[in-house]
Amino acid sequence: MNLIFRLVLGIVAGILLGQWAPESLIRALLTFKVLFGELLEYAIPLIILFFIMSGIARLERSSGRLLALTMVLAYASTTLAGLMSAVVGLELVPHIVSHTQMPASHPMVLQPYFALDIPPLTDISTALVTAFLFGIGISATGHDGLRNLADGGRDIVERFIAKALIPALPFYIAGLFCEMTIAGTVANTLKSFGMILIL
Repeated sequence: MNLIFRLVLGIVAGILLGQWAPESLIRALLTFKVLFGELLEYAIPLIILFFIMSGIARLERSSGRLLALTMVLAYASTTLAGLMSAVVGLELVPHIVSHTQMPASHPMVLQPYFALDIPPLTDISTALVTAFLFGIGISATGHDGLRNLADGGRDIVERFIAKALIPALPFYIAGLFCEMTIAGTVANTLKSFGMILIL
């Protein structure tokens, strides 16, 4: 089944569960959402580290200029996208949100059954710099052991994404929208997202 379709189903299911599901089922879904969120935050630095390090390590030694140009273009595009997002967020979104706000009726607050703290091994910036440093070093030195380590880590992370993260993502989305539904904010959120997507 297409991932986008499953995510849409997750949104619909989360809204319906938030309105009519028993409290025990909602709390179970919220528990899954919290655990999946922790797991996702743990995995993101590993995804950045191994995928970027493996990709750079595969470059030829003479690819230094191409890599430098790619880094400059990536940094410039990221900076430009960030500036554009900031302008939209500061200038347009507050007006859109203020026009779509509706008072929530009898919001209900439910807590997950338990939470598990899974701190990432490193933050995203450190993972990114480490990936570039070791990727360039492996490409320059041709160190087969480190290249195999990067490729093996990439394969493990890729399998983890395909077998665990992606199949569970619709349930995570359902948990998010279920939580917003019981809090009475889902209508405002959907309207705001719709207006932003139109822009």
